[in-house]
Amino acid sequence: MLSAAQAVFLEHGYTGASLEEVIQRVGGSKASLYSYFGSKEGLFEQMVVAGCERFLRDVAIPTAIDGDLESTLRAFGLRFFKLFTDPSKVRLMRAIISEATRFPSLAQQFYENGPRRARIQLAAFFARCHAEGHMQVPDPDFAAIQFITLMKGHCQFRSLLGLSPLALPLSPEAFVAESVRLFLGGCLLPANPKKPARSRT
Repeated sequence: MLSAAQAVFLEHGYTGASLEEVIQRVGGSKASLYSYFGSKEGLFEQMVVAGCERFLRDVAIPTAIDGDLESTLRAFGLRFFKLFTDPSKVRLMRAIISEATRFPSLAQQFYENGPRRARIQLAAFFARCHAEGHMQVPDPDFAAIQFITLMKGHCQFRSLLGLSPLALPLSPEAFVAESVRLFLGGCLLPANPKKPARSRT
């Protein structure tokens, strides 16, 4: 029923979706649907929660280093990239954003079950890497925010606008690899940076 609901909501949006069409696709009755979910809003909320669960399962946030840290982050980053630029995930995100102001509790529930859980799990991995001396991240939660932003900020924004994710002379693999390199290397200036030449004019 949740799969059918997702298809209907993504095709018609929240306002245009009807419970009757959901029932037509899976059978049953409106009474049984209401007994499970309470309302159209309840069905939409459960669809969002189920979508978050699938995303977290499919993205498989690492809990240990597989080989070396860079290759582990590159593999995870590529999974992340492919999932959040997948057309069905983009449509779901648009549907959630479009209803967020009318249903702030839905927006909060989505954030808690999706982005926040992903950040907490990734922060736990970074904390372990820091404790084991693989990287210097005294604030693993902040590091998780920065890594996720590097992976999806530019590409998800373009996807939400209906544009191609990258618009760069890079493959997704190269984009993720460069983002991981930047994350691990940081953007630190040399210890004694040269002062810019002063103009004589």
